[in-house]
Amino acid sequence: MKKTIIFALTLCLVFMLAACGKSEKSTSNGKQDEKKDTGVLAEIQKAGVIDIGIEGAYPPFNYFDESNKLIGFDVDIADEITKRMGVKPNYVPTPWDTIIGGLLTKKYDIILSSMSITEERKQKVDFTDPYYHTGAQLFVNEDYTEIKDPATDIKGKKIGVGIGTTFEKKATELGASVVAYKSDLLTFQDLANKRVVGVITDKAVGARMIQEKGYPFKTVGDMLIQDAAGITLNKNEEALKAEINKHLKGMMEDGTYEEISKKWFGEDIR
Repeated sequence: MKKTIIFALTLCLVFMLAACGKSEKSTSNGKQDEKKDTGVLAEIQKAGVIDIGIEGAYPPFNYFDESNKLIGFDVDIADEITKRMGVKPNYVPTPWDTIIGGLLTKKYDIILSSMSITEERKQKVDFTDPYYHTGAQLFVNEDYTEIKDPATDIKGKKIGVGIGTTFEKKATELGASVVAYKSDLLTFQDLANKRVVGVITDKAVGARMIQEKGYPFKTVGDMLIQDAAGITLNKNEEALKAEINKHLKGMMEDGTYEEISKKWFGEDIR
């Protein structure tokens, strides 16, 4: 009987120790997982700075003004998000055709530069919730009449697009003779000089450029693509994505987003 009691007590003690050991391991793993989940966000918060890849050649979303100051809708959105995060933005102007590569090699923490969310890009990078919606539009000179429907009539015609954009992909799909440029500023200059017969770009970008530069251009047909733009991150940065989404949602709920949008476009483009 005595041996039975001793054996039972010993067995109990073994189970208790095993339970304690399991609990401590779970706690340890929890801390490691938490550290892993916060990833680059923890580094950003510690440094007090977030590095942002941005093209700087896409008015009115992001561009340099006459005094070489970076301005635009994207810049105002980024400034507001980083203010709410309690960190300062450090903008890293980067050509569009290398901007994803810069993110993958960690030259900056995010891209905030009107990047359309596509399945192809999502193979390499991640996106926040969309921060605006827009679409691709064909622009031609006012006296040009050979294109009635862009979806069927641009085949074989010289169409200017920004290199590496969804506009380039769409023009190629429609059979255009694609001429790729480093920026929309250059595409519109060549359209004005009639080196191309049309330009496909963001509808808001084209409208703003026509207004500012006084170009004699017109739109043709319906939008070719409906786009949602997101803030771009490296994969597996869930904590940073959640943090940005939280502040983006807050801006949209408290009226700040609408104020910024109307400043640049006269309407809410969310």
